[in-house]
Amino acid sequence: MIEKKYEVDDFKEKYGHLFGHLDSIFNVLHEGVCVSNAEGVIIKMNPMYERLSGLAPEALLGKKVSYLNSKDGVFDEAEPNAEQVEKQEGIFMGAVSPLILKSKRPANSIQTTTGGRKNLLHGYPLLSSEGEIELIITFIRDISHLTLFKEQMATHKDILSAFQSTSSNVYTDQQADPSLIIESPKMKKVLGQVDKIGKTDATVLILGATGVGKGVVARQIHSRSKRADKVFFYADCTTIPDSLVESELFGYAPGAFSGANREGKKGYFEMANNGTIFLDEIGELSPPMQAKLLRVIEDQEIMQVGSSSPKKVNVRIIAATNVDLEDAVAKGNFRQDLYYRLHVSVVKIPQLRDRVEDILPLVSRFVQSYNSKYKKKIAFSEQALILFLNHSWPGNVRELQNLVQGIIIAHETDVVEPEDLPTLLGRENIRSSCRKSVLTQATHSGQSLKDIVNAFEYEILQHAMLEHGSMTKVAKLFKLNRSTVSRKLQGGKN
Repeated sequence: MIEKKYEVDDFKEKYGHLFGHLDSIFNVLHEGVCVSNAEGVIIKMNPMYERLSGLAPEALLGKKVSYLNSKDGVFDEAEPNAEQVEKQEGIFMGAVSPLILKSKRPANSIQTTTGGRKNLLHGYPLLSSEGEIELIITFIRDISHLTLFKEQMATHKDILSAFQSTSSNVYTDQQADPSLIIESPKMKKVLGQVDKIGKTDATVLILGATGVGKGVVARQIHSRSKRADKVFFYADCTTIPDSLVESELFGYAPGAFSGANREGKKGYFEMANNGTIFLDEIGELSPPMQAKLLRVIEDQEIMQVGSSSPKKVNVRIIAATNVDLEDAVAKGNFRQDLYYRLHVSVVKIPQLRDRVEDILPLVSRFVQSYNSKYKKKIAFSEQALILFLNHSWPGNVRELQNLVQGIIIAHETDVVEPEDLPTLLGRENIRSSCRKSVLTQATHSGQSLKDIVNAFEYEILQHAMLEHGSMTKVAKLFKLNRSTVSRKLQGGKN
């Protein structure tokens, strides 16, 4: 089948009468249309372009498109200079015609009108047979709603990010860590301090090795304060990159730096306003940050990054560190004035190996918690629990908790035996050695009678601790002072 060929004259004959309706066609288009000539002079536009530009036809027709970039929206008769056109410094920015006149190629741009509207521009050159520009057609579409939507999404993202950051750092009393076990005299002394300090609004410094439970004690102090129903914000100073410490702690003002949220950002202190902020590992803060923290403590004011005026905050500060701050002050690594400001109420938490009475109750609590979480029914044998009492726990409560959790997750039988505890020292042949009598071993050991008696006492006390779970009960059972029981248990490890 041979297709019919249409000549130009055929179209003129058939559609010529419609060419007179060009204005009507322009008028019904949903996009704005602007036509300019080879000199960049506007010669035609449709009503939609007028509406999108916010300018009347008399302000545009016969004027160069480059005028759209004029400063202050004043359309002078004088031609704008080349630098202004090139940089497009005016408030009506983004015209594509000047670019097309230079390149003779299509161009796109985002245009900002005098009223703040955002328009998307697509410009196309119409070239003569000699390859010169005769006309430039620019199509304009309103994207203000898309820009607004994008900004709203960005804002919501920032809000969500702030919420996630806050929620991951904010604790309520119901979220309290179960690892605060009060059986040992040393921890009962700590709890007594917590009760007294919690009722005040004093700054608190918590000292202790890694993993002893400084965060747990901090939350207990907060829960006993008049701020108990307010925010408790946890901030680990070691997890914040050095370049972000200031903006994370104190926030930043709108437009503080490139890429910053246009609304600005609240810092941890603002998030904790009227509540408590817990600054863990404060000894890791740099000297400049120490100076800014000192100002917060002294004046209850923060200075956001990029701001020229301070903001008032009402925050109770609880700080913690495993660093010897006195030594750090002596070496010039920690500000002396900040140290004294923090050293108002001091709580020192003993290491787990120095509070043996708490070990088995902690194990029991963690076993119960993780059995419930992972839907299991796992128990530890007596011989396995003896290893818990023997271990020095360099990682303190955190090491104990992680060990129990790992075993509950991975263990396949209902009872954990000594050989199932690979991370504890003295695991080798523990099953058989634990079952041997101390007296049987003593006949071949060559030990002194005193050492044999001490070892025998130690084994008896261990088993009593396993059975009764409390040093007070064991002391009462054997008619001893609790300090004597503690000393004999400690001495039996050596």
